[in-house]
Amino acid sequence: MTKTFHPLLVACCMLLPGAASTQNLLANPGFEDSNVCTELNAQCAPEAWKEVNYSGLSYIKNSKGGKVGIVLSEAYVSRKFLFTTLLCPLVAGEEYEISFDLNLRGAGFRPFGIYFSADDQSGYFSPAGIHPAITFTEKNCVKKFKKMDWMPFSGIFRATGDEQFFYLGYFDEADPEAMRLNAGAIFYFDNFRLKPKNKGIPICAEAELKRAELYADNWRHGPPGRHAVDEPDTLPIDDFPVENDTAPPPVADSFEYREPQRSDTLILSGICFDFDKSTLNAHYAGITDSITDAIILKKPGGILISGHTDNIGSEEFNLKLSLARAGTIEQILIAKGYEAGNIRCVGLGESRPVADNETEPGRQANRRIEIILFFQ
Repeated sequence: MTKTFHPLLVACCMLLPGAASTQNLLANPGFEDSNVCTELNAQCAPEAWKEVNYSGLSYIKNSKGGKVGIVLSEAYVSRKFLFTTLLCPLVAGEEYEISFDLNLRGAGFRPFGIYFSADDQSGYFSPAGIHPAITFTEKNCVKKFKKMDWMPFSGIFRATGDEQFFYLGYFDEADPEAMRLNAGAIFYFDNFRLKPKNKGIPICAEAELKRAELYADNWRHGPPGRHAVDEPDTLPIDDFPVENDTAPPPVADSFEYREPQRSDTLILSGICFDFDKSTLNAHYAGITDSITDAIILKKPGGILISGHTDNIGSEEFNLKLSLARAGTIEQILIAKGYEAGNIRCVGLGESRPVADNETEPGRQANRRIEIILFFQ
């Protein structure tokens, strides 16, 4: 008997709420869609995702797709948390499977977790005292573990019904020795999937509206000094300065600082620093002095300093170097009287090039400090 297929019927079946293709409760799970950040006017993060305290992600996008890297560190002040909002709340008592691909790029593995909250804590999230819904160890790798390959991970947890916001990172208690060394490694993630084990649970009616809302959010940083990392630990400044771990308490209305009236961006060339160091080159001290003097005169309400490098050297080294150089500029501004609590430093390493790293002029352009001034 010849079988007759009805295209309209097939299409309708594919669009049923319970179909596997619509079950993923995470928007932009493979990071293919890039967000153009309002404050940078450039691609800076995947749509629907960000670092929880606005310190930036290592976002890499190429012809093979996108991937995101975050620092997993035993030092509270160095930790990054990947953040997004679920498309639908989870159903209390139901089991959910979460899976993703992980690449350590040769770094040593350390267990990490995923935490869900009922309220949006982005901008002032602290891991202290937090117990993740699920912790991932090497046992969660579904095939033979290799440090240099993309490895599929999977785990199952039972929902409480309060889960609306997603945080991935390192939740263990801070290690005192790590606090001194600022130890950490970048873990790269791709292809997230969050689905109910019960295939009879349909995706919620508001999922597409939520996805559109997440894609419409084009602000990926907040003016510094308006969100707090409520940690008792403080890192000394050694070879690499680190982010200031003290800040004022969070304000109740966070909408104001995500939509500032105006922001200016200043660029400081990496030539102003000694080779592979965070110390300033004496020959260009006048340039640095002039820029920081101009910043003080502008009287910005907040400053975000981001360090960038070329792709020469390891990613881990470049991440530390970029943060250290940003910290050097921070210290100069503080010494000139600017309020320390209104400055935030981030090190983005080689993750956000503005030119071709295959040429020397391109690499020179990528070695830079971006200073964003926020005015209320």
